[in-house]
Amino acid sequence: MNLYARVTRKLAKTSAMRWTLSKVLMPLDMRFKGTRFAPSTFGGQRVPLCYLTATGAASGEPRTVPLLYVPVGDGAVAVVASNFGGERHPAWSANLDAQPRATLEIDGTTHDVAARRANNEEAAAIWERFDHIWPGYERYREIAPREIRVYVLERC
Repeated sequence: MNLYARVTRKLAKTSAMRWTLSKVLMPLDMRFKGTRFAPSTFGGQRVPLCYLTATGAASGEPRTVPLLYVPVGDGAVAVVASNFGGERHPAWSANLDAQPRATLEIDGTTHDVAARRANNEEAAAIWERFDHIWPGYERYREIAPREIRVYVLERC
């Protein structure tokens, strides 16, 4: 693991990093998606990032968000609605609850997916995998005043 990755992982549980991720790094990843300037590729350390496009529950418009993911078998992946440990669920999770059909882009390849919430047993196994790739998730679960939703996205 290079210096950039080690420092980032050490800072992962801090409030400053949560702010930086939500207000700076995630918007930059959307702007520089697929380029070497995207924060998810800094320091040669590539994170498992996908782009989920769901239909807005109120607007009906497509809404895209970058998310970390873990594969869960049979071409399915899991994502978590942590909102960086914030008080409310992220808007994209309400969008998936209202309309579970979405598209998912990973490494430039897009697939149609159907979203469902993971059951408790699935979620426990999925959390272990997320904690391994980003130590901040453990902190998010500690500080969030709500249960963080875990979604399984299965190819259609």
